[in-house]
Amino acid sequence: GMKQRTKQKALIFLTIVLSVLSLSAHLASGEEYRFSASYLYSLSNFYGILPVSWVHLSVDESTNEVYMIPGAGVDIFNDKGMEVYSFNKAAELGAVADTAVNDEGNILILAYREQHTEIIRCNYRGEPIAKIKLQGVPPEFAGMDFNRMIYRNRLLYLASLNDMKVIVTDGAGVFQSGYDMAALIGEDAQDTGIVGFSVTREGDMLFTVPAIAKAYVVSPDRSYKVFGRRGSTAGKFGVPGGIVTDASGKFILVADTLRCCIVVYDRNLKFRTEFGYRGRRPEALVAPVALAIDGQNRLYVSQSRNRGVSVFQITTGS
Repeated sequence: GMKQRTKQKALIFLTIVLSVLSLSAHLASGEEYRFSASYLYSLSNFYGILPVSWVHLSVDESTNEVYMIPGAGVDIFNDKGMEVYSFNKAAELGAVADTAVNDEGNILILAYREQHTEIIRCNYRGEPIAKIKLQGVPPEFAGMDFNRMIYRNRLLYLASLNDMKVIVTDGAGVFQSGYDMAALIGEDAQDTGIVGFSVTREGDMLFTVPAIAKAYVVSPDRSYKVFGRRGSTAGKFGVPGGIVTDASGKFILVADTLRCCIVVYDRNLKFRTEFGYRGRRPEALVAPVALAIDGQNRLYVSQSRNRGVSVFQITTGS
């Protein structure tokens, strides 16, 4: 009996030690999450998959409706990927560059009219209610034309991608802060331009600079992190495009336009995996650029050669 009890105590002690070591290793390595992506469908209407190329996308995360801009008009899709409504086909609001939906359910339109951009607040049918006038913009950010607009946490983020500048206003257009990204991130980014741009739920701004094959995470306090380098092997960038976090905030997804895949990093900016490949199969990608993600972790990928917008289900877990 004594030997048996000694063995049991030794076994219990060993189990505790191994558990502590395992926990320590887990904590040291940071949180590890599983990631997978599976092709679901492509955005369609009643005639079939829409054969569009390099369209801009945005998502109303409260309804999981997707907004696509294939030229002048705006097409809206439900959470099953079917077109349910469209407006501005005759360009009465101007040439639409981007859309967003505010907390009141109004559609915000960023449009080019008479050689400059306007922000138009519309009802759910896309009928104009009022213009949002920018107020209190300092001289270094004044007079810019914007081509990206994101509504996040009751703030409007307006980006001029070529100028590499972003201003943040409240919902009424009153200036809150401004960011000169080229000045912030250094000389190697001067005059290169941004392609992918998004804002996380925490207010971090994500963007890609294809000319130097890098991606950035800029926090509201102006601290930033950089990741990526040029290459043709897994985890490296050929030409980085769209950039978003998944719905859980655990992963950053970057479209690689040249390598025809989506490159996946964790939130510690460590390369985890990639998916997609050049080809004709439904799950293949051809020069992907714009990305959007909805509240159900469905990823929308806009690509070239009339391949339309492919939708993937992202699955994560610890």
